[in-house]
Order: sequence, then structure tokens, then C-alpha cells
Amino acid sequence: MNNYELQKKIDVVLDEEKRAYAAKGRIRGGLGSMNIGLQSMPNNGWTNEGEIPQLLFDKSDPSIISSPNATILIKLYSSLTDEGKRFFTSYLTTHLRKDSPYASIAYFIFFVLYRLGEAVQALQFARKALSGDAVHGYSNLLGALSMIVSREYLHIDQKTYDGIDLSLRGDTEHNFQLTEKVNLGRLKHLERDLSDVSPEINADREKLLTLWEQKIGTGVVANQIKEIDEFFSEGDFSPTKYATCIGRVRILLVEVLKSIGKAISSEKKDGKISDGSNEHAVFDYLRTQKFLSDDEWNLVKALYGLTSDQGAHQMVAPREYARIAKNMTYEIALLALTKFAKVEKKS
Repeated sequence: MNNYELQKKIDVVLDEEKRAYAAKGRIRGGLGSMNIGLQSMPNNGWTNEGEIPQLLFDKSDPSIISSPNATILIKLYSSLTDEGKRFFTSYLTTHLRKDSPYASIAYFIFFVLYRLGEAVQALQFARKALSGDAVHGYSNLLGALSMIVSREYLHIDQKTYDGIDLSLRGDTEHNFQLTEKVNLGRLKHLERDLSDVSPEINADREKLLTLWEQKIGTGVVANQIKEIDEFFSEGDFSPTKYATCIGRVRILLVEVLKSIGKAISSEKKDGKISDGSNEHAVFDYLRTQKFLSDDEWNLVKALYGLTSDQGAHQMVAPREYARIAKNMTYEIALLALTKFAKVEKKS
């Protein structure tokens, strides 16, 4: 498909959106084919006297806001070559200007570009080329973005928030409390990130690192713990991120127990545990040597199974599942190293 043919296909959808906006537009509080309007606020914007207004919905959910026309354009985009995709986003962006025949549906064009990861670039262009238009195109765009933040605040990353904030700096257009919502969105990110923080677990993690350095040495375990903790400071868990994180947790569990097993085997000079020993041989050896009781051996085996990368339990969010597995592994590793320190002291 050449660019001319692609442009005609895009225009078909944009023309239909203009028709939708003519029937359900700003005068009625609507935004054409989109299932939100300019007043789509929590509790319909109602706030009891003396209460702080709620600007964000209780749950961040990217599946709520939709438009059948936007879905068509996004599907069209997905069918294109890389060159076609570049033309697609460029063509839509250039219509975020005052003299465009599609200025009135800038909200729609922006929404499509937002879904394609071009929100900041689109907003920056619209601020320069569309602001002050006569058909409320820029105002509607800001209204749509405000509603998006209300609904999807945890699914907007910090870089995008920074870009929005910078793009709107000094802008005098009414923005439907977008500035306040961006700040609240950042606050929700911070709140979520800190939900994983446990002073007790953190204290035990430091004990684990100290014991490891004293009894085994520096290096791999400290680096693994640092990598694992970094996953929890980087936002939501995609399936790939979950699998990588839970895999690191499993490796940490095995590495700590294998290092202990190698040290015991070396002390006994039995040659049964080496770098090449698999995890099950390590677990069984530690049980045979009475280092792990039967209950502890069962717990280790269960935790090893829990840290499978085949996916979190469907009733538990991936981030929460990984957090629980991480914390349990830290505690089991600390228990094992503490026991090893006592055994070593006796010998």
C-alpha cells in the first residue's frame, strides 16, 4: 500500500469521526465515537462538602476508554510496514493544527496517537500548531487527555508524565485539572512502588548480604538481590518482566543453597557437590547431611516450585506474586546462612 492509498484509508475513518462528533460533540459534553465525555469524572464530578475532590478513578484500567473508529485505525496501523507506520503517525500528527479539516476531532487523533505511544510528541505539536483554534480542538484534546489520566494513571509511565508536564508548562488553556491529575498519577505510582517496601524484610535482606559476605564472599548473590529489587522500582509487571524476575528469585535460592552445599561438601571432602551439581542434588544433599530438616527440605522444594516462571496464579497479580516469592526467598536464604554460620562456628 503506497502513502496515497494509506492516506485515503485514514481519511475515511477521520471523516466518520467528524460525523460522530457533529452528532455527539462538545455542546452535548461528548467526544464523538469515544465512550467518554468531557465530564467523565469519578462520582460524576460530585464531591460532598468538606471532602477532597476525587480526580482519579479507584482502579487504573486501560481497557475502559474506547472508540470503534480508533480501533479501526489501530488495526490498520498494525498491518503496516515500518515505513507505513512512520507515515501513519506523521500524517495524523500533522492534522493537530488550526487549519486542518480535522481540527475539531483533535481529541480523537490524539487518542489514537496515545495508544500508539506517541502521546508526548502529539501534545507538543498540538500546543504549537493547534492552541487557540476556533473549533475547540485543542481544548477537547486536553479534555480527552485529562480523562485518560483519570482512567489509566498507573499505565502511564513516568517519562510520559514528565513529557506532559513539560509540554503544558506556561499553557493558559483550561486543561480540565490535567496538571493536578498528572501529579496525582505520579503519587499513585509512588504509593504502588512503596507498597512493596517492608522494613522487616529490608532489615533481613541486609543481614543476608552481611552474612553472605562474611561466610561465602562477595559477588553473585549481592548482584542478584540488587537486580531483583530493581524490578520492583520499575512499575508494572509484564509477563516477560514477571518471568525474568521470578527466574532471578529462583536462581538466588539455588545459588545460596548450592554455595552452602559446596562448603559442607568441601569440609567433608566427599566431592558430592560442585558447581555442576543440579539444584535437586543440592537440596537432597543438604537433607542427607541433616543441614535441612524434613520440614525445611519440603519448604525449600515448595518455594522452588513457587518460583517457576510459568506464570503467577490467576487470582494473584504478577507483581504481588513475585513480591511474596522474593520475600520468602530472602527469609529462607537468611535462615540457611544463619544455620550455616552456627554449624561452621561449632566446627
